Amino acid sequence: MRTLYTYLTKQILATTILSVAVFAFVLLLGNIMKEILALLINGQASFTLVGKAFLLLVPFVMVFALPMGMLTASLLLFGRLSADQELTAMRAGGISLASLSAPIIIISMVMSMLCAWINLDLAPYCRATYKDLIRQVDVGTLTDLLQPGIPMTDIPGQMIHIEGRRAAGDIVLLENIHYIQYEGKYPVREVLAPGGTLESNDSANQIFLTMTNCTVFYRNNRASPITTPSSNELDSTAWTLIKIPDWAPPPFTIERHAATLRKPKLHHMSFRQLKTEMKERMALVNEMRALPSFNIANMRTELEESIRKPFDPITPVKVQMHRQFAFSYACFAFTLVGIPLGIQAHRRETSTGIAMALILVALYYGFIVLANALEDQSQWFPHLIMWLPNFLFQSIGCVLMWRANRGI
Repeated sequence: MRTLYTYLTKQILATTILSVAVFAFVLLLGNIMKEILALLINGQASFTLVGKAFLLLVPFVMVFALPMGMLTASLLLFGRLSADQELTAMRAGGISLASLSAPIIIISMVMSMLCAWINLDLAPYCRATYKDLIRQVDVGTLTDLLQPGIPMTDIPGQMIHIEGRRAAGDIVLLENIHYIQYEGKYPVREVLAPGGTLESNDSANQIFLTMTNCTVFYRNNRASPITTPSSNELDSTAWTLIKIPDWAPPPFTIERHAATLRKPKLHHMSFRQLKTEMKERMALVNEMRALPSFNIANMRTELEESIRKPFDPITPVKVQMHRQFAFSYACFAFTLVGIPLGIQAHRRETSTGIAMALILVALYYGFIVLANALEDQSQWFPHLIMWLPNFLFQSIGCVLMWRANRGI
């Protein structure tokens, strides 16, 4: 058995390394062409920068290449063993498929642990460093500091959250803006707007925010700089509501270095950074619970239609934390499916097994994409959706292994 296990281990490792190298190269080429090639053609990037960027992208693409490599290696190895009748000879000698698969399963578990380390720490760090490297060449404008889904709290006394943005010349058009102004630790104004614009004056290090069709709340115990208090008082709150066509806070002055040192996106954060971000957002939510938008149930019926549901800062972070853990099990899940499908593909002398594998891979990543798309919809529990493909693949893999072991 030791000789057989050594043979299978060498075969699976050799095939996995080759498969991972191919997938990693394709993924690296796609990323390099998308972001680096234009800078290289324009003369903004040197070959040294391209080399650094290439190396920093390797851990990021390995997250996807390793599971696909394990799946491909399992399909090829057991397909070849079945085609050469080696599998039949081994089983005739009293060796079950479960015993034959033991070293492959152990290797897949080791690969899953490797993926976990890459997912939780190495890949996010390298991806964030890669983005910083690109911004050293293509600095962009100050308007890049405001990104969809990321509460901007770096400006003292302000919090800005947007759900979408698109460039229109020198102006950035914003969608679904949530703006909060503080005096000390206490919020004094809340503005909800379906749209607006963002402009920058890079020479003066300033950005200008304008919101349109605004629903504005301000505390009753202070004079409003917008207009005098109207009759639209909220009976059960300490706030006054007004509707105005547009409003702009004073220009924000930004330190120039902040444009290159801005906080990374959630999917570029390590697990440790996500834990810190979760604490910060939970503190933000606690501060926002006293705001009118978090107390819609207490408002008069005629006001409810004009108020959007407040954004959820917590669920997107939770989704990314679960994604890093759940995605680490892909190597194990793909191997469980790949072993029996490799055998079945040869038996039927068709590409049915490989086609099924590709469908299952698409299904696996489909769940990941779905969970990311629902990251701001907490009622759908998107962080739990991240785990569904693992349970699905492991269940299907166990059933297929059982059937293949019985010779069905």
